[in-house]
Amino acid sequence: MSLRLNLLPWRERQRLAALRKFRCVFLGSLFTAFVAVMLVDRLAHQRLERQAQAGVLRQAELQVLDERVQQVQRLHAAREDMRGQVQALAGLRAGQAQMPQLLAEVEAAMSQGMQLTRLDLQDGRLQVNGLALSSAVLAQFMRDLQRSPVVHDLELKQVVGRAAGDAFLLIARVSPS
Repeated sequence: MSLRLNLLPWRERQRLAALRKFRCVFLGSLFTAFVAVMLVDRLAHQRLERQAQAGVLRQAELQVLDERVQQVQRLHAAREDMRGQVQALAGLRAGQAQMPQLLAEVEAAMSQGMQLTRLDLQDGRLQVNGLALSSAVLAQFMRDLQRSPVVHDLELKQVVGRAAGDAFLLIARVSPS
C-alpha cells in the first residue's frame, strides 16, 4: 500500500475545488443538454402534429376535389349522352323529311307487274325486296329508280326465279338531302 503524502494542503483544496467546479459544470451541462433534447423532442412532436393535421386537411380537400372531378365527369358523360341523343334526333328529323320523298320516288318508279314485299331504310342504306313478273319489269324499275335524286349506288344483290315471277333484292344508298 502506498500512501500519498501531500505536503501542501492548499493544493489539495484547489484540486478539490476544481473537481467540485468540474462536477457542477458537468451536471449543469448534462441538465442543459437534457432540457435541450426535451425541447427539441417537444418541438419535433409539435411539428409532426401540425403536419398530421395539415395532411388530414389536405386529404379532406382532396376528397372534396375528387367528388367535384367525379361530378364533372358525370356531367361530361351526361353531356355526351345528350349530344348523342341530339344527333340521333337530328338524324331522325332528317330521315323524317326524307322518307316521304323516298316513298314517292319508289312509287313513281314502280310499274305494272311489280310488287314490293319489304322496304327497309337504316343508316342511309335502302333495302328493297319484291316480286317482278319478268326481268324486263325489274330492269325498268331499276332504271327509273336510278333517275331519282335521292337514291344512289343502286345494286341488284339477288334474283330468284319463281313461278309467280322473279323475287329480287335491291340495295341502294340514300342521300340525306
